[in-house]
Amino acid sequence: MPHTLRSLIAKPGWPGMAAIALLASTAVFYQVALKPLEARRESLERSYSGMRQPRPGDPNLLRTATASSKLDAFYRFFQREESTTDWLARLYAIADKSGVSLQLAEYRLTKGPGRLDRYEIALPLAGDYSQIRAFLENALIEIPVLSLDQVNFRRKRANDLAVETDVRLTLHVLRP
Repeated sequence: MPHTLRSLIAKPGWPGMAAIALLASTAVFYQVALKPLEARRESLERSYSGMRQPRPGDPNLLRTATASSKLDAFYRFFQREESTTDWLARLYAIADKSGVSLQLAEYRLTKGPGRLDRYEIALPLAGDYSQIRAFLENALIEIPVLSLDQVNFRRKRANDLAVETDVRLTLHVLRP
């Protein structure tokens, strides 16, 4: 029996031995590398399928919601405790904190076709560019119902640090 085993090993030669070694290394690679990855993939698929099932209050639930419930969610975003005067007071406080001087402002209330009205604000500002930029960034962060519509910068001379700026903002207010 040992003689037949030796003859079987000797018969394929070095190409056969390389093929056998390659098959053995493939089996080891499958057990060591691929099998754990396959188990990890199955675990991730199970957790992903659990995440896809909608839960009440889940913001992703809007994807499957009806048009009227999406519209209700849109209007809920604008339901705020603050009044228009509260928002304007906060806007002026942000300007003071940023070092921007507010000059005479123009306000105009525009009734929208839905339940949302637009309170358009035209502000001429004075300050340097970084102050005006800080004011606008902070205003948009702290007042979530505010949008920036237009900004115009002017300098009297090219080397002036002071910038005159005309800003148009819109405060979106839900009609009671």
